[in-house]
Amino acid sequence: MIDFHSHIIHGIDDGAKSLDMSLEMVKISENEGVEYICATPHFITEEFEITREKYLEKLDRLVLASKEENFKIKILEGLEIYMHPNLPKLYSEKKIWGINGSKYLLIELPMGQFPMYTEDVFYELMLLGARPILAHPERNFKIMKNHDLVINLIKQGVLMQINTGSLLGDYGKEVKKTSEEFVKKNMVHILGSDGHNITSRKTRLKIAYEIVKEKNLATYNWILENQTNIINNVSTMEFLELKQKKKGISLFNIFK
Repeated sequence: MIDFHSHIIHGIDDGAKSLDMSLEMVKISENEGVEYICATPHFITEEFEITREKYLEKLDRLVLASKEENFKIKILEGLEIYMHPNLPKLYSEKKIWGINGSKYLLIELPMGQFPMYTEDVFYELMLLGARPILAHPERNFKIMKNHDLVINLIKQGVLMQINTGSLLGDYGKEVKKTSEEFVKKNMVHILGSDGHNITSRKTRLKIAYEIVKEKNLATYNWILENQTNIINNVSTMEFLELKQKKKGISLFNIFK
């Protein structure tokens, strides 16, 4: 299992409050059988930015402490990047980076909005060779009311990452319902804990895989077959055909 979304590095954002908490979060993941966990702190343009140098300094400290505790889990670099019109420019300047240094960028939208420039930003990033992953789309208020917003992005090659907490109902009934529908309709490509601490938002992931397997075996198998491609910076397989009330749409990975 790979946890593509966590806030396990302390002292950067609203995630782990101390190195001890970071290590406890790593321990929770390892005990669940997670092989890789991506350390993805928030990056908000012009408000909450971190340099690659400073990030790697903090990541290396956590990796070293993890090894001293004899943890086997591999901690990978990454960011949760807040949507902004300047993301293509920042990517070109190497001020933002992908999962494990790959072309796969984890990007989040404002919870209550779907910015008009969203598709343009993703398109420009893909022209630069990046592959956007939309973080927890099931929690976005606009998307909850209009699933076509996600369908259109998937058709353009954007991957979707769902939170464990969403599938468990931690964010409310509507988010849970939306996440389950996305799973059933083949609209999920990777999973993440979005872990922030060791109490209310733990780095639990195993149950999310179990839920996906129960509700849609095809999506579960797609995730297992493709998740390592992402951390190894290679192209994923073709997306699964979307399940819709009307005639389905076959989606192909044009960036393969």
